[in-house]
Amino acid sequence: MKTLNENQKWSASLGAYLQENEVSNPRPKIGDDDGISNKAMNAVLVLFMLLTMGISIAAAAAPTEEVKYRILLRQAMLDIDRMDFDEAIVKLLEVRANTEENANVNHLLGVCYLNSGKSYEKAVFYLNRALSDVSADYEEWVLEETKAPLEVMYLLAKAYEKTEQFDMAADMYAQFLASLQTGKLNPTSKTYALISKSAENCRIAAVQQGIAVDNNIVLNK
Repeated sequence: MKTLNENQKWSASLGAYLQENEVSNPRPKIGDDDGISNKAMNAVLVLFMLLTMGISIAAAAAPTEEVKYRILLRQAMLDIDRMDFDEAIVKLLEVRANTEENANVNHLLGVCYLNSGKSYEKAVFYLNRALSDVSADYEEWVLEETKAPLEVMYLLAKAYEKTEQFDMAADMYAQFLASLQTGKLNPTSKTYALISKSAENCRIAAVQQGIAVDNNIVLNK
């Protein structure tokens, strides 16, 4: 069975949701460095981080491990901003392997695997890891952020849909919609209807696979 809505971009409804709710959290213009070499960008990042951390430049002949991986995380964010997801994956995996695991890095890895199409199974894995620590106060593109956004539920639903785990996708779509019941998204809006329709389509597909799905998980029938 083919994944539902194969010809529709997976991020359409989430993008509409973000636009509709006037999310005023613009990305930093980290992609506006055309003409600046990576070496020069690294030097600027090292200088900035040393200054903000109060480390004497004279005493810092080389970046500390903490600074090194903060720079690598920033570079991964730059790659994501440029939609260079393969490069971002390499950097994020190195950060994850050498620092304390956190939901934000797992979330970013899930985003990259989902967008690149390299492995939807890995997208499911990392987004599930991120799901354990989500926050409505998530700050995008902030290096110190360790939690994942609520939208990780939507992303995980898409990853489940891509891997044809339609019962799990339907449940996760419903959980995402339930998380928005605080008034952030109007239940009568077009975006809400689109996401709810995705949940319903996945429920139907799960039944066709012979998997019983609780009708109550579809919130806008």
